[in-house]
Amino acid sequence: MTLQAVTFDFWATLFQWNEDAGEVRRAAVREFVARHRAELSAEVVDAAFAAGVAAQNQAWRSESRHFGPEGIIEHLLAELRLEVLPESRAELRALIEDPQPDRRLAPVPGVEDALRGLRARGIRLGVVCDSGMMVGRVLRGQLQGTGLGAHFEPGALAFSDEVGVTKPRPEIFRRALGALGVQPAEAAHVGDLRFTDMAGARALGMRAVRFRGFNDDPGEGPEGDAVIDDYADLERALGLT
Repeated sequence: MTLQAVTFDFWATLFQWNEDAGEVRRAAVREFVARHRAELSAEVVDAAFAAGVAAQNQAWRSESRHFGPEGIIEHLLAELRLEVLPESRAELRALIEDPQPDRRLAPVPGVEDALRGLRARGIRLGVVCDSGMMVGRVLRGQLQGTGLGAHFEPGALAFSDEVGVTKPRPEIFRRALGALGVQPAEAAHVGDLRFTDMAGARALGMRAVRFRGFNDDPGEGPEGDAVIDDYADLERALGLT
């Protein structure tokens, strides 16, 4: 069938990782806890936060379940035996979701030209993203703030915190495809991870393209129908040239 739509992963596919966000987030959590339980050491707080992040990763990898900031907060507060008021909990959630709200993420080199080229061919575009700690509301802001959001159908942005499941579950792909008005066989997905992006797209009957120009995933899972290192090769990988 003729290609009608393409969905993209977010991290390492549209945007580069923010390398210092982890330490900024940890420091913000330490400072927050210090205002409520000053006797707790930074090492104890860091360990409790790391345990929450590990629980999130376990839910993602083993259950394809979105855990997110609320799950991490529950884990952190239980580990530290800390009770906070609702307004303080909301403050902690904001710190975890977006520790650098004024910072703009850097797009992966070449991606904007690739998006523009697909749109010029009449291809409709969406996003399928395992949002982790930075939820859909925050990631939408990054898409709009960097200008990349203009290339995507607003209703075709599928984030795991809003869908409730992560890739490779078909529900999250179908959320974007439904908004794009296409069947899986009419669409392709571009992402970097084998066990989420490639596995989910291929199982659903989409064409799968693994982009390894920013992150070359060494993990287990199926290979893409095509593999590219540079977005200049995307249209060829999609069979458009």
